[in-house]
Amino acid sequence: MNFSNEDPWKGLETIGSPNDAWANMNRVSDDSSGQIAVPGRRVDAVSSITLIDSSLSAEVKETIRNNYRDRNLYETDSSGLEQQVWGPPTEVGKAMNVSVLDKIDVPSGAGEGILQEARSEELSNWIDNLRKTYNPLSSDIVVVEEILEREGLLFKHTNYLVKHLIALPNTTPSSNRTVIRRYSDFNWLQEVLLKKYPFRMIPELPPKKIGAQNADPIFLVRRRKGLSRFINLVMKHPVLSFDDLVLTFLTVPTDLGSWRKQANYDTTEEFTDQKIDKAFINMWQKELGNQWNEADVKIDALLESWIKISVLVDRYERRMKQISDERRLLGSVMEEFAASTDALYPLDESSIQGVNSHIKIISNHLNQLADISKKELNEVDERLSVKFKTFIDIIISLRGVFERYKIMAGNNIPQLQRKLEINMEKLQTLSNKPDVKGAEYERIKQIVQRDKRTIAEQVNRSWLIRKGILEEFTIFQETQFFVTHIFQEWARMHVGFSNENSECWEKLYTNLEDMPLSRN
Repeated sequence: MNFSNEDPWKGLETIGSPNDAWANMNRVSDDSSGQIAVPGRRVDAVSSITLIDSSLSAEVKETIRNNYRDRNLYETDSSGLEQQVWGPPTEVGKAMNVSVLDKIDVPSGAGEGILQEARSEELSNWIDNLRKTYNPLSSDIVVVEEILEREGLLFKHTNYLVKHLIALPNTTPSSNRTVIRRYSDFNWLQEVLLKKYPFRMIPELPPKKIGAQNADPIFLVRRRKGLSRFINLVMKHPVLSFDDLVLTFLTVPTDLGSWRKQANYDTTEEFTDQKIDKAFINMWQKELGNQWNEADVKIDALLESWIKISVLVDRYERRMKQISDERRLLGSVMEEFAASTDALYPLDESSIQGVNSHIKIISNHLNQLADISKKELNEVDERLSVKFKTFIDIIISLRGVFERYKIMAGNNIPQLQRKLEINMEKLQTLSNKPDVKGAEYERIKQIVQRDKRTIAEQVNRSWLIRKGILEEFTIFQETQFFVTHIFQEWARMHVGFSNENSECWEKLYTNLEDMPLSRN
C-alpha cells in the first residue's frame, strides 16, 4: 500500500475484486509470461518460484481455486450492488497523500519532545486496549450444517442450518437459535459488509459452483466448511459482530431473500457523518504508515508461504493415511499367509500353530495401528485443517483491506489546496479594486468556501480511513498467536497418537516373546 502521489491506476485497465485478487492467480495459463496483474502491485506467478517439487505449485493453485471464490467486478455483467460497493476506477481513486494529511492539525513547536512522548504513550495504550477486543483463538460460536434435502425445481440448491451457540448482542433472547440460509444469503451478507465496512477485514467466501458440482460431496463439504469459517470470523471481529445486518442474518427465522425484498436496511458506509477524533490525530505517528507499506509489500509472500505450509502438512497427513491403509492390507495378507502354512509344515503341527496364532496377533496389531491412524486423521481433518485454512482467510481479508484502500481511499486534496490558493489570491486582488469587486468577487468567494468545505470533508474522511485501517492492522497483530496455537495443536495431536502407537507396539512385542523360536 503506497501512500505516495504515484497514480496506482497506471497500467491497470482491468481490475478484479480486491477480495479475490489472490484467487485470480489460478487463471495463469501455461504460456503465461509468469507475471500476474493485481491492483496496485506486480508479483511473480506462483509457478515461477522455486519449489520443493513441481507438483507443489499446482497444489497451491488448487487450494486457492477450491476454497475461494473467483469473480471480476468490473466486467460488463457485474451486478449493480458490486458497482455500488467498489465504484469504477477513476482519477479520484489516487493513493492518499500522507504528506498533506500529516501537515494538518498536528501539534508542533515548543515542547514537541514532551508532546511526542505523551502521544506515544497514548498510542500505546490505544493499541493495547484495541487488541484486547479481538481474540482469534476464541471458540467458534456459529455452527453451519448442510441440510441433505435439496430444494429447487430446475436448479437444485443446498440449504444450511445456521445455529449460534451463545446469546447475541442487541438481540432478544430466544430458545430457537437456528435459521436456514442459502449460499446466496451468505453472499448478500458479504456484499453489504463490503459496502458498509470497506476498510475492515471482510472474510472471503468459498466458491459457488452450479451444475454437476453441486452434487459433488467433496465440494459440498469444502463449501460448508468455508461458509462456517466466514461467519465465525465475522462474529469474532470487534466491529462486524455488532452489525445489525449480521445479527439479522443469524436471527431472522424467515427466508432471508423475502426479508430483503420487504425490509429497509441501511448499507451506508460506516464513516458517513462521522468526525475524526482530534485525539487520534494528535497521537498519530508517521512510522505507522511505513509499517503498512512494508506489510503490503510482504503480504503476498506470507500468504503464499502459508499456503505451501498448509499443502505440505496436508500431504504429510495423506501419506500417513496411505501407511495406515497399507498396514491394514499387510495384516490381511499375513492372515492369508498363515492359512497356507499348515500344508507346508505338517511335521511341526504344534509349533506352526503357535506361529500362526501369533501372526493373528500381529494382524490384529496392524489393524489397531490403522484404527489409531484413522482416528488421528479424522481429528486433523476436523480440528487442524480448518485452522490452517482460517489463517489463510485472515491473511486474505487483511490483503483485501490494503487493496480496497488503493481503490477507494483516494482524494484530491493537493489539487483543491492549489486551487484554493489561486482563488484566495484572486480575492485579494479583487479586494484591492473596489470598482470590479461586485459579482465576480462573490462568485469566487463562494468557490473558496465550497473548496474549503470539500477539503475539510476529504481530510476528515482520510483520517477516518487511516484510523480504520490502523484498527484492522492492530487487531491483526493478535493472529500471530493463532500460528503458535496451530503448531502446538499439531504437536499435541502427534504426541497423543504417538503414545498410543508406542503402547500398541510395546504390547505386541510382549506378546511375541512367546512366539515359537525353535522346536524346544
